[in-house]
Amino acid sequence: MDNNFIEELLNHPYEKKSIKSLRGGFWIEEVFTNKNNHIDGEICCGIHGDDLGNGSVEIHIDIEKFKNDHHAGFGYLEVPSRISNHGIGTTLMLSVIDIIKAFKEFYSVGEKVRVSGWLSTSDKQNGNWNKSVPLYEKIGHLANVESYFTIKNDENHYSAEDFLRISNDDGSIIYLI
Repeated sequence: MDNNFIEELLNHPYEKKSIKSLRGGFWIEEVFTNKNNHIDGEICCGIHGDDLGNGSVEIHIDIEKFKNDHHAGFGYLEVPSRISNHGIGTTLMLSVIDIIKAFKEFYSVGEKVRVSGWLSTSDKQNGNWNKSVPLYEKIGHLANVESYFTIKNDENHYSAEDFLRISNDDGSIIYLI
């Protein structure tokens, strides 16, 4: 994503705009729509040469909140078990961070942008947190951005290990980009 793509997106509200690219051994497709200065997107990623399986993640940017409150969000990171543990989730989340960096540059936002993703206790109960929480922390290290976890109705910041150990409620992963 670059400034030209962002301008196209902003200048053509309600039209789907997409970009396809390769990143390492993966194909990536980013599809975005601008609805009243709310950018909603989905990033899909799969192994190059295998069009049958892919993972996806949503990204949400309210332009006014982004520029003024320095906030954005992502949700529903999904990677089918058939293709998990191949780097697709990592590639998707690094793409989310790259997109936030592109919007920061486009809007000349010098402050850190708080990017949050919700962690539901249903994912804890089915065991998904055991994979996703360490992955989210790893992404922060790989992207060289600060990250931490929060628990619903709790102002403290937690590491992945502490979050997994003590959380019995919904939470969030926070990246400061």
